[in-house]
Amino acid sequence: MKYTVEELAKAVHGSVIGDGAKVIEETRSLDQGAPQAISFAIGEYCEFVPQAKSGAVIVEAPVEGAPMPLIVVENAKVAFAQILEMFHPPVVFPKGIHETAIIGKNVTIGENVSIGPYCVVYDNAIIGDNVVLHPYVYIGHNTRIGDDTVIYAGAIVHENCVIGKRVVLRAKAVIGGEGFGFATENGVHTHIPQVGNVILEDDVEVGACSCIDNATMGSTLVRRGTKIDNLVHLGHNVEIGEDCFLIAQVGIAGSTKCGNHVIFAGQTGCTGHITIGDNVTFAGKTGIIGNVPSDGLYAGYPMRPHKEWLKIEAYQSRLPDMAKTVKKLEKEVARLKEQLEGK
Repeated sequence: MKYTVEELAKAVHGSVIGDGAKVIEETRSLDQGAPQAISFAIGEYCEFVPQAKSGAVIVEAPVEGAPMPLIVVENAKVAFAQILEMFHPPVVFPKGIHETAIIGKNVTIGENVSIGPYCVVYDNAIIGDNVVLHPYVYIGHNTRIGDDTVIYAGAIVHENCVIGKRVVLRAKAVIGGEGFGFATENGVHTHIPQVGNVILEDDVEVGACSCIDNATMGSTLVRRGTKIDNLVHLGHNVEIGEDCFLIAQVGIAGSTKCGNHVIFAGQTGCTGHITIGDNVTFAGKTGIIGNVPSDGLYAGYPMRPHKEWLKIEAYQSRLPDMAKTVKKLEKEVARLKEQLEGK
């Protein structure tokens, strides 16, 4: 597959600096560039463009000394994603129901649907248009799957769940598994039936092996546009707002309510029954133990404002020297005390 730089620029609504007729045959990262490849650079990485070997580079502003053609766009990362799709179009799976799939009673299946080998779709499920179910997908009773959703191999959507349009569930994701609810009496744990469901709104993505538990009653909810990485767990009755990021190994305990545009960096843990506002970012391994207002950056365990956490970390690295200083001061105080008592 080959495109000229001018053709690529037109596809991403960019402008060309340099030779627009140059032919590009593949995509590569900037540090692994080649004369036939296109790369992108943002922020501090732009300083490496003049030394790069790429045939063309997507940038957000002209780069002085660049030896190759540049495509200038508003958002280089988004533009490069579009070009990646041009060079690596998604695999198109055959439409229809594979002969090994099991389809229950009263199932509604839309147009242009692909249901792969060994899938199971139970009674009363509704499958929208253009849905792709990869092999070994399980769709439970009374589940609704919205148009243009793609569910990868081995993923499970349990009964009564509602999946919106253009949702992506990666391999082995589990949506609507039994919520973790028990009543303890005299040291004995008795299971509490979890009779709710999970709702994923439009354009949500859930990574491989992530688990979103169904609600005890009502719904566990992930709102429009939120992206969830691999190995993330959401407990029962959690609500996540719009356009949030949940990075690998995040765990959020039951009944937590989270606002819009919140970022949970990797391995962040969150206690249950709290409220988190909008536009909050939690650094990696943050321990969230209470309510969080909107608009903030937090880190550490227990969670504290990021600047405060940086100061504490800086002091901690100096503790051995500070301990030596304190011991010296203690000896000096003891010596002065002996002198005073000797008078």
